[in-house]
Formats: sequence, structure tokens, C-alpha cells
Amino acid sequence: SQLWLRQTFVILLMSAEHKLVIMNSNKDKVKVSLGTDYLYTWEGEIEEPIIVAIGPNGNGTRAVIEIAKDTGRMHGPALALNGRVVGPSSDWILIGTDGTVSLDVRVLIQTEDEQIIYQKINGRAVRDGDNPSNSTIQSGSTYETSSGKYQYLNKKVVTGLGRKTGNKIKIMYYDVQGTGED
Repeated sequence: SQLWLRQTFVILLMSAEHKLVIMNSNKDKVKVSLGTDYLYTWEGEIEEPIIVAIGPNGNGTRAVIEIAKDTGRMHGPALALNGRVVGPSSDWILIGTDGTVSLDVRVLIQTEDEQIIYQKINGRAVRDGDNPSNSTIQSGSTYETSSGKYQYLNKKVVTGLGRKTGNKIKIMYYDVQGTGED
């Protein structure tokens, strides 16, 4: 309602340090500062999907899409996370009855220094209207590793934005940091 809108008036400002500042004018006086750091780019190819019949449950069609072994590459300055996708790695997509594509990706990464990192990706792929083989990808990722060098990844949730063109995928990953204060 209009009263709620007046009480939760929000101002967005972009600082010189590329930090998004959100100021909430309601009585809680909460200030949140968000920043992003580019981490790395993931590029790879996918195989033809395998359709999995899960029955008419109203959720849509489940498909398993294998990520072609040794085609996935990571490169980036911030993490020094340079490596490649190794098997098994795949996306268990769900194509909803409304056409929404939900991503459920599990990837094994082998870094250039021979460390193994598990990446879990959830998100959405929005298909292009004129060519459904192409889509825009929005995702969030978490990591698991026992490597001391990459242990900090176990505490991160990163955001990925990218494109799928045919069977090729390119996603840029960003670390989003935030602070909140009263």
C-alpha cells in the first residue's frame, strides 16, 4: 500500500569504489553497503541433453546436460582460480511448464596446481524469444574444497552472469560483499 511505500523509501547511490549503498528511510535506519569484485570467467561447452522422465508432476521436464569434459575453463585475476572442468560434471535442468529453465549444476574443477574444487550452481536461464538455443544466465554458486590454498571459497557465495549461445557457455563470476549497520 501507499503507507508501506512511504515507510520503506529506499535511496540507491553508487560510490566511486563501485559500492552500492542502500539507505532505508524507515524508522529502523538500516544502511547496507554492497560491493562486487570480478573473480573469474568460466567458459565451456555442453553435450546434447538426456531427457529424464520423472512423471507428470506439474513441475515440467527434467533433463541432464553433461558438461563436455576438458572444455570448461576458468581464468581470472582476483582468485587466481585457473583450471578446467573434469568429470563428472553436469546440469540437471528443469524446464518449467511456463518455460522457465532452472539450473542445478554440479561441477568438479581441477586447478592448474592440481587441487580439486566442487562448485554447486543454482540459477535461471532465460531463453531468447527468437532463438531458444540461446539464453541469458543468472546464478549463484557455492564451493567445497579441502585444499588449504582455496579454503576461503568454502565461505563464499558468488554471483554469475553470462550467456549460452548454442552449446557454448560463458559466465563471469563476481564476489558480492556487504555490510549492514543500524
